[in-house]
Amino acid sequence: MTAIRFKPDICLKIAATLAGALVLASAAQAQSVEFGVEATNDEVRRGLSWSDGEISASSEVAVGLAGLEVSARVAMLRRSDRHANAEAVADLALGKDWDAGAFTIRTEGIAHVFAGADAGMDYGELGLGARYTIGPLQLGTNAFYAPSQDAIGGDNLYLRATALAGIPAFPVSVMASVGHTTGDTKNARSARLRPLGDYTDWKLGVEYNQWPITVGVDYIGTDVDTSGITVSPFADLRHAGDKVVGRIRLSF
Repeated sequence: MTAIRFKPDICLKIAATLAGALVLASAAQAQSVEFGVEATNDEVRRGLSWSDGEISASSEVAVGLAGLEVSARVAMLRRSDRHANAEAVADLALGKDWDAGAFTIRTEGIAHVFAGADAGMDYGELGLGARYTIGPLQLGTNAFYAPSQDAIGGDNLYLRATALAGIPAFPVSVMASVGHTTGDTKNARSARLRPLGDYTDWKLGVEYNQWPITVGVDYIGTDVDTSGITVSPFADLRHAGDKVVGRIRLSF
């Protein structure tokens, strides 16, 4: 009997297509629908620029249905070196919040699908988090794990701790986070998510929120040695250092 073998990239594309279809199909029956558009001077994730250090725009829709949240976010990547000249990425997610007394537990699966890339860049990851709220203060911790995939040159684990505090009587919040990325390395594509190997990132930010407009400014940094040497074309060390990121969002 001939064994049937599934390629991870094909499975991801199928999962991404199904997730996108589910967002559209469930919108008509949704208990809640949120939509937003955002502009920023740099699309930064986990301390690394995903838009080649250039201005980016994104749009997002989130649908709440039967206790689940289905969301899709599309962001411009400006032919990013980190993602093989990709023009855009679609992040398709299915998540759920679980009530655990004083804590809220979050589970989710995310597919990252890249458009215009010179090579297969799509990958998926699983997320687990917890948050605790007391008055205007919210504390959280998250773990995101991407199983071994050719597109990211191995596996990848991201751990993060966050703090968010609202200022009483003002529509202003301050936030801080610190994260650490680790994983194994099987080929040069691991530099997409870990330019020179394991690293730590941090963020300090302030946000003004007066619905439907949100304006934020973040100082973002990493301990990546941007003067280091790498043979990987995906490391993009020019855009892995400290930066100030401004963003404006319009919600509907």
